[in-house]
Amino acid sequence: MTDHVFVTNLCLHGFHGLHKAENSLGQKFYIDLDCELKPQAARKDDMSETVHYGELCDLAERLSGETVFNLIETFAERIAFAILEEQPLVQRITVTVRKPSAPIRHFVDHVGVVITRSRDG
Repeated sequence: MTDHVFVTNLCLHGFHGLHKAENSLGQKFYIDLDCELKPQAARKDDMSETVHYGELCDLAERLSGETVFNLIETFAERIAFAILEEQPLVQRITVTVRKPSAPIRHFVDHVGVVITRSRDG
């Protein structure tokens, strides 16, 4: 039995990437967060027994603003580790980072990464 708290399509403006234009102009990034929790939130109907999705968004936004990442893989991993560190009820986190304006010559909706990290390794 598992519970999930998730955020889909959080849009952040960031300066991440390897190219100078990405670092100077910035671009949109879309973030999905899927937190697997211990199944306890519904039992007491109490916010202290779950994860506040607004706090998840704040954390991702803070990390995006504090650091410029060359790789979205690193950006995703930092988000995952920060969530595991700051949210003790999260057992496993899946972070998706999509980059719709990747500087490639192909026509795509977006490129991105998906990573999953957990407390048990």
